[in-house]
Amino acid sequence: MKKLFLVLVSCYLFDLVICGGVEVNLATDGAIGTKKKPEDAIPVIEIRGEGKPMTAAQIRQLEELSNDAIPVIEIRGEGKPMTAAQIRQLEELSNGGPLDIKVEKTWRPHECPRAAKRLDFVTFGYKGYLEDGKRFDHTYQPGRGPVRIQLGTGMVMPGLDKGLRGMCDTELRKVSVPYRLSRKNKSKVWKNIPNDEHWLVFNIEMITVEEWTLEKQFSFMDLNNDTFLTETELVKFAEKMRKEFGKTWSNEDIDNVHAAKYYIKYFDINKDEKISFDEFSKVMKRDMAKMEIAAKEKTEVQIKNKKQQEKEGRKRDPGLAWILDFNNDGIVSVEESESADQVLQEDPVILPVFGDGKDEL
Repeated sequence: MKKLFLVLVSCYLFDLVICGGVEVNLATDGAIGTKKKPEDAIPVIEIRGEGKPMTAAQIRQLEELSNDAIPVIEIRGEGKPMTAAQIRQLEELSNGGPLDIKVEKTWRPHECPRAAKRLDFVTFGYKGYLEDGKRFDHTYQPGRGPVRIQLGTGMVMPGLDKGLRGMCDTELRKVSVPYRLSRKNKSKVWKNIPNDEHWLVFNIEMITVEEWTLEKQFSFMDLNNDTFLTETELVKFAEKMRKEFGKTWSNEDIDNVHAAKYYIKYFDINKDEKISFDEFSKVMKRDMAKMEIAAKEKTEVQIKNKKQQEKEGRKRDPGLAWILDFNNDGIVSVEESESADQVLQEDPVILPVFGDGKDEL
């Protein structure tokens, strides 16, 4: 059976092949250390210089060079090694598109009262490893402890957020995260996570999965547990999210004080400059009802026009960023995000005024 073992990556093919920063010279002088047979000579590949990534067509051209011979790669010690970025580029080329996470379910309990979903609060421990098996971080060391985050709200790197979904209490998973999904702003919790061009491997131990509720959301933002949200507290909440988890506004020009003032006006029904849980609950339920109607109408239009659902922005964040969805359709569009720094300096268009069960604009 004819086989070709090709170990050439990221190359251009001419009279010589340029491979990830080295020149690869193809010859048919016979295999190194074997007797030369002219009729079935084995290509000798010499690596010598620098070059550019090769295309898929050029890779196929290399594969067709020989049907009977196994190329011998002879490295002369010249040229630069491929960078991690070049290796990842080849991986994505081979994959046919961007790399995704890999999940290995190490152990799962027989009963699963709640599989983690977006907005749920999850508490977990982890050990993080580089591709070479070297451990770079873990939560079991002295002074550390389990991490508690809210899924789908930007508190953790995208790949790990995705890998945690569907987990149950006490479940164990191994989640491999490619470099493009491992990016996260440096913060207290994630300060040891490397931002490089490598895969990161996390051994996850899920401790608890808490279903999202309005009560839990309010408590999460009520930092001093006094059952009220104030302007000062909301500013501190925004700073805590940034410092501890690297969570920031999508629009960098948004001012935390302006956002906190706007938030109070948006929820403060009795105008006492603070938000009780009752006020929070009424406004949130009003908005979620409108979001449900908007989503249904959008789906009907798409079905009528035979169009696939398009992602036009980010799903609404139930925290301080709730106020960025100015039209209450459940999606923070690019336009809403870009204009937010100016809009938040004005009074809300939708006010927390309730009469006969309806809000007044």
